[in-house]
Amino acid sequence: MKVFLGISLSKQNFKFIKLLLKSLLFLEIPKNYNLKIVFILEKKNFYIREVIKKFLFKKRKYIILYTEFSGIPESRNKFLKYAKKHVPKFIGFLDDDCVVNRKWLKNMIKFINKENCDIVGGPQLHKVKKSFYLDLFNLIEPNREHLEKVDWIATNNAFLRLKILKNKKIFFDKKLKNIGGSDQLFFKQLNKMNFVCRWNLKSKVTENIHINRENLKWFLKRNLRYGYSGNYIDKKIYGTIIGSLLIILKIIYSTSVSLVLLLLLMKKNYLYKSIFFFMRSIGRILGLVNYTPKKYI
Repeated sequence: MKVFLGISLSKQNFKFIKLLLKSLLFLEIPKNYNLKIVFILEKKNFYIREVIKKFLFKKRKYIILYTEFSGIPESRNKFLKYAKKHVPKFIGFLDDDCVVNRKWLKNMIKFINKENCDIVGGPQLHKVKKSFYLDLFNLIEPNREHLEKVDWIATNNAFLRLKILKNKKIFFDKKLKNIGGSDQLFFKQLNKMNFVCRWNLKSKVTENIHINRENLKWFLKRNLRYGYSGNYIDKKIYGTIIGSLLIILKIIYSTSVSLVLLLLLMKKNYLYKSIFFFMRSIGRILGLVNYTPKKYI
């Protein structure tokens, strides 16, 4: 049975390519399954092509696809179109700045077959220089239980049955290129179609160190982004009227939680939780006036 694994390669993460490829080499592949890794590049790059060849040639089946336009949604859509044309049983998504656990694929296949679900997501861990920032990353990552039914996952760690996309014109929204959240919207749309998505704690990926993210300013901007991207997603899922009402309720909720946490301050992380919830409220308000950032955060 065929399994395709899609990985979008961005210029800013080329520095992680060797770590990614090394982890892919050690992936354990179950019997009767054939893995093909599909890399997607915005532009032809001789160096990256040669690095991939050096690591994977005759060791892993792979192909490099090129997109005409830039952006994460465009790359993911290129992979989806390729997968639909060649019809594997399962497809998966990973990020180019991550390394994957050697049992990731085995655990995903075992989980999706045993639990009879359509989509599986898993946790992303973080490598950091300073342990303080690990606490902040943990605050913004979803806190979910093993086997929990969820309505969305991220494409940094995703696995699904390709057949659920058959005859469905559902792709990653290119309007979210600079805003972010195209994966959240994609999986929420599938959830709305009653496809079952569950959380698998046993299939983990680890994000490599991003020094530029180890500062409070980046976390503030990230939470701001969650706010304004959330507005677009809610309106797409629930429609303009219900979505707008939901946005107002979420602004009230986030602001209230922020104030409560600020008053309690029982733990050191409460202060940062409070600030992050407040930034999401601000982001929601900015989204109401159609704020659009110049680049992805």
